[in-house]
Amino acid sequence: MDFNFKKKLDDELVLKISRMKPVIKPTKPHKHAGYHELIFLSKGSGQHTIGDETFDVVPPTGFYLGPGQVHCWDFSKVPDGFVVLFKEEVLSHYPKALNCLFQFPKHFKIQDEGAFFKILEDFYHAFKNKGDDDLLTAFLNLVVIKSHSLSQKSKPNNPSVTSDFAHFKQLLNEHFMEANHAEEYAKMMNMSLKRLNKVCKMSVNATAREVIKERLLIEAKNLLTHTSSNVTEIAYKLNFTDSSNFVKFFKSLTTLTPLEYRSKAIAR
Repeated sequence: MDFNFKKKLDDELVLKISRMKPVIKPTKPHKHAGYHELIFLSKGSGQHTIGDETFDVVPPTGFYLGPGQVHCWDFSKVPDGFVVLFKEEVLSHYPKALNCLFQFPKHFKIQDEGAFFKILEDFYHAFKNKGDDDLLTAFLNLVVIKSHSLSQKSKPNNPSVTSDFAHFKQLLNEHFMEANHAEEYAKMMNMSLKRLNKVCKMSVNATAREVIKERLLIEAKNLLTHTSSNVTEIAYKLNFTDSSNFVKFFKSLTTLTPLEYRSKAIAR
């Protein structure tokens, strides 16, 4: 399968930092040739596929893409954050940072988001104000080393939380068509709604209701993209009282109507 190449870093540039585009339409799998990419998200929701792995977008979070890495986005909430593009040569005088590039995981949590995103904000303004190369390269060195340190500190939840969340997701995948209230799942799991919400918060930084809405949205997207069912039929399949409620639900999470999403998805 051939993939499109997207060139976001001009030949004369060795590094660039920009804000994440506040758009929600799905992207086709594509490659970025000749440079490394670090993506830091403070807001947003959805999925990011890198190679053959798909990751949930749960801010604050980071992603690393090596040169030529295939990836695509499918956001369900408008993202916010920064994208840092750079050629390997720019770190030639920073051997520690250069070494970090070959140890980055594709996806990592960001623990001290306030301080770290302040660094990114300062880096962005220095770039926009045409700061000199030494200053921008120093910022890049700091961001690479700091984000690598954060990626190494990412720790999984305790086993009971992981097990409870996996159980919730299993039940949700089995019953989301007919059960769309968090209280129903708490009852199935023989736990309080407060406990279920805590499990979800610790696992994906969202309430149980938000996780349920995300699952309904995924199915709605699948039906819009891969079937010819009309909006009323999809609303009925997903247990909405009427199509207008379904349209409001879909637009509140994606900023698009179902038909607008279908049009963009089919045009990919």
